[in-house]
Amino acid sequence: MVRGFVASPRVNRWFARLIRIGRDPALRPSEARYVVLSNIFAMLGVVFTLGFAPVLVLSGSRLYPAMQVAYALGYLPPLWLNHRRRHFAAITWLLLFSHLSVASQVLVEGVGFDVHLFFMLHAMMPFLLYPPRHARAMFALSALAGIDLVLATGFADRLPHLGPAVPPDHLAIIKPILLGGLFATLAACSYYARNAALIAEAALDLAHERSEALLLNILPASIARRLKLRGGTIADGLTGVTVLFADLVGFTRMSARLPPQQVVELLNDLFCQFDDVADRLGLEKIKTIGDCYMVAGGLPEARADHAERVAEMALAMQAIVAELAARTGEPLILRIGMHSGPVVAGVIGKRKFIYDLWGDTVNTASRMESHGIPGAIQLSAASRQLLDGKFRLRRRGTIEVKGKGEMETWLLEGPPHDPAVASAGAAAAASAV
Repeated sequence: MVRGFVASPRVNRWFARLIRIGRDPALRPSEARYVVLSNIFAMLGVVFTLGFAPVLVLSGSRLYPAMQVAYALGYLPPLWLNHRRRHFAAITWLLLFSHLSVASQVLVEGVGFDVHLFFMLHAMMPFLLYPPRHARAMFALSALAGIDLVLATGFADRLPHLGPAVPPDHLAIIKPILLGGLFATLAACSYYARNAALIAEAALDLAHERSEALLLNILPASIARRLKLRGGTIADGLTGVTVLFADLVGFTRMSARLPPQQVVELLNDLFCQFDDVADRLGLEKIKTIGDCYMVAGGLPEARADHAERVAEMALAMQAIVAELAARTGEPLILRIGMHSGPVVAGVIGKRKFIYDLWGDTVNTASRMESHGIPGAIQLSAASRQLLDGKFRLRRRGTIEVKGKGEMETWLLEGPPHDPAVASAGAAAAASAV
């Protein structure tokens, strides 16, 4: 029997449809919750009042069970009102009718059944059923329940007793059952309120974690902490930073002949691998502009080996591009430029803000890339000084750099003790020189 009851999809579907009456898809989830909850309370009111009708047969009078049946019918209009999208009217009817049903029972039955204690439940229900924007109605109905409870308790001896008297031995059976029902209902409401708070807290924690993860995808962790703690302008002057620019040669022509999805997938694959290497080496990805990738070492916290880390990044980027070109069959060639020096770093923007760099170092690093050789890593003299003796470097010579004049440049060819023959990128650099 239990297995048959649990596996009754028809009953489950029927119940689910009832509690969703009037739940408009256009409603926000927070608003729809109150509609569903008012439907649940209305159905509980029907079940609760009908359930006590047989108990009140013990009173010896047909009046009291008949009243319970009439009360059960009074809990049905909120379902119809919700169906008509009149949600405030549905909740107000539910609360007022429930309140008046207890008040009428007190007038008819007196306080012998302790029915007046249900006013405690009615003091709680407005806070569960009304959305926050109906605060006035919420507090007014809760206060009304409290006033009626005080009046019923304080003037119990003076209240009229319109219904027939109940034998004491029957009353001794009825009262504990009614009070047990009250306790169960209060406990269920308290559990629901606690559960709703826990769900809201869990959703808030999840949203906080997502916003934190999103913030850390945009800003360095230390900068994000400063922004949250102090706010205001984030600006730092850093004296020892190495900036790298990398650009895919001929990518514009290649993207014109490839489907858009393939272009995005290829760039995403490439840049995600670059991001992994930057994370492993403790470097800071600054931004991507089209098919150009910018990364820096030595910020937001200064470090002595910033040039070495960026050089390792450049060599790893060449290997990644070579592997991706072999895998996809596309002629991918990377041109890389590096320069070291002071920069200004900070956060700019109101929406879609970024952590960015400014200064001559950034401009020079960009020029090292744009005036570089496809397949090669070009360095300025400043970066060469920091890497000399630590990597295999080859002098390219003096070149004319737009906006900078003549500059001495060098090519990074590999680690200092790499026994392998020069890579394809180095060969391309040699032929270009």
